[in-house]
Amino acid sequence: MDFSAASLHCQDTDLISVSKPNHTKNIQGPYNILTMDYYSNPRPSMDSAYQLDNIRFRYGEKVALSLPSLTVQPKQVTALIGENGSGKSTLLNVLGFLATPETGKIQFFGQTVNKRKHLEFRRRIGFLAQKPYMLRGTVLDNITIALKMHGISGPSRIQKAKSAMERLGISHCANQEAKKISGGELQKAALARILALEPEVLILDEPFGYLDQTSAHLLESFIESFAEDSGKTLVFSTHNRLQGLALADNVISLVNGKTVKTPLINLFKGNIHNHTFDTGKIEIMLTGKTHVGSHISIDPHEIVISRQPLDSSIRNSYCGRITVIAEEMGAVRIGIDAGERFQALITDEALKALHLHLGDLAWVNFKSNSVTVF
Repeated sequence: MDFSAASLHCQDTDLISVSKPNHTKNIQGPYNILTMDYYSNPRPSMDSAYQLDNIRFRYGEKVALSLPSLTVQPKQVTALIGENGSGKSTLLNVLGFLATPETGKIQFFGQTVNKRKHLEFRRRIGFLAQKPYMLRGTVLDNITIALKMHGISGPSRIQKAKSAMERLGISHCANQEAKKISGGELQKAALARILALEPEVLILDEPFGYLDQTSAHLLESFIESFAEDSGKTLVFSTHNRLQGLALADNVISLVNGKTVKTPLINLFKGNIHNHTFDTGKIEIMLTGKTHVGSHISIDPHEIVISRQPLDSSIRNSYCGRITVIAEEMGAVRIGIDAGERFQALITDEALKALHLHLGDLAWVNFKSNSVTVF
């Protein structure tokens, strides 16, 4: 996430927060990730890449997905975030027409999806699995065979294959055995095979799981610029919630197969008593309205870091020790152990202004209405 346009709001050098950048990203519900302003779910339209209504998918007796309404916008990057078992891969399989829900309606670029059209729609999707399978032969062979299977003529196949490899920086792998190249290069070779087909929608299932740091950074750059460069739609899943927020235009958070209006960062489990959420380690003040749920989440952008306790209307303030200071997608992530482990995102300028260092004591402050209960 680019914070270069952000400005600092300081009462003095002991208080830092980050103001809203020029652009925002949506989370379905959705809401503005920086301000927690709630909006109604985007209205379905002929312009949506996907519109899902009343989707239900089960594995035996277990409900894997239960989605009253979900919209995926076209020509944008959408991230799915959630824990293992939250339904991310199942939802991607549904979006890739590799799995059919038990109930519900799906529209794909305004067209109603049915079993008769599954294969037709599937050919418009590029799906990169967590562990992509490569055929025997060279990287170039793998790409040209895929193009041949899609009816691309001989002369065009070589040109498209070379263009895709060049785009991902793996031209040097063209004549290498696909099954023998490194994990990062294999991932890029499989992605090049998909890109050569020029799909309308690109789906990536946990694409960062087996990459080294260099390959991961290259893939992040690719994802961040894909929609703008190609005019196509990209959907990917990730365990790294901050990564999802940083790279995507829209974020879908999944818990037990359902969407929730939270980025799933600063996620705590506990019990509610008299407008107070008890995690078992600390108590967090909620707003005065009635709350039902066993989890809460606090947006890392809504947390104010201070050197001293704040004299303000903020109801939640906790003193803790800084355990993490790390660069995170153009921002600085601050980890503070204050009974529970909190994460906040601030600018590099804010870090310098506060003179924060590992091991320092600092205060975590956030308003009650910054807490999402579910």
